Amino acid sequence: MKKIYATICVCVLLLCSLQVVKAQDIYQPGFVILNDGTRVAGSIILYANAPWLNQQHIFLKDSVAMAASPNGEVKPKKYKTADIKFYQVGDRKFDKVHFVESTDLHFSILGSNNHMLERLTFGRIAAYRYYSYPPDMDTFTGSYEEYEKRKTHQLLAGYKVLARKDEKGNYHDTLNDGVQKGYFDDAPEIMKKYNEGGYGNEPSAKEKGLFAKMVAQAKKTTFKQQEADAIVAAFNEFNAAHPVKN
Repeated sequence: MKKIYATICVCVLLLCSLQVVKAQDIYQPGFVILNDGTRVAGSIILYANAPWLNQQHIFLKDSVAMAASPNGEVKPKKYKTADIKFYQVGDRKFDKVHFVESTDLHFSILGSNNHMLERLTFGRIAAYRYYSYPPDMDTFTGSYEEYEKRKTHQLLAGYKVLARKDEKGNYHDTLNDGVQKGYFDDAPEIMKKYNEGGYGNEPSAKEKGLFAKMVAQAKKTTFKQQEADAIVAAFNEFNAAHPVKN
């Protein structure tokens, strides 16, 4: 008989973080901007296999301390989301974004719904990639290794593309809600191009039957990265054509 195990998020996060550090202990050049505006340069590690950790904290090796160390060995300092407002690793930029995932609340981040999210677009339409967090408590069958592999895959594949326009209102998941929520009201040519699949996305099924809509939605789910790239491309085209007015 299969046994059912209960796991707690703290344990899951700890085990995941240890495995990721072991598998990808590579620091890359970057810098962080603290809440008071102080800029600290150095080397920062990003967790590709657990990117939700990048949303909560970073580890940075100070460049000044590294230069002063004879062998370059420096203990990294941990900066939490509450301590910083921006950081950059290579050409990847991360901003502090307030977002409440109302359908998936977590005790581990309760009271602080600020996350350091990777910037996808910059301008009148701001878009970010958001990953949900491992559950505080979960049940599963089989081995813990199988559960961890399956859950990690679900979290990596389940990312959201959050966006809002002109800094108004809350961020919305455009992959789920679509881009028909006023993003292109003043750019009908972009909306038309997007609806026709002009950015490599699945054409809009607005005028199709129920079955066709279901097929179109299934394709969007299957080719999620392609849909995400199309949304980002449309947002970038809009931002270039309709810049922020000073």
